[in-house]
Amino acid sequence: MTAAIENDAIATRLEEAAQLLQEQGANIYRVRAYEHAAATMRALGKPASELVAAGGAAALTELPGLGEHLSRSIDARHSRKR
Repeated sequence: MTAAIENDAIATRLEEAAQLLQEQGANIYRVRAYEHAAATMRALGKPASELVAAGGAAALTELPGLGEHLSRSIDARHSRKR
């Protein structure tokens, strides 16, 4: 799987979550956090799985817009795929 496809799939999931949160009336800052994380994933030059393999969720928290919660979620998704 190429970086663009893998990261795009993650970004799409984050955007879907942001949309659902918005529809549920969630705090706008939480919605924006998911949107920002999606944009970061789309702009990432290498597969997120490489970062996760090298440093787990902690490596993802180094990226702008990815906090501890979202990083753990991405890490867990990657772990299930192995």
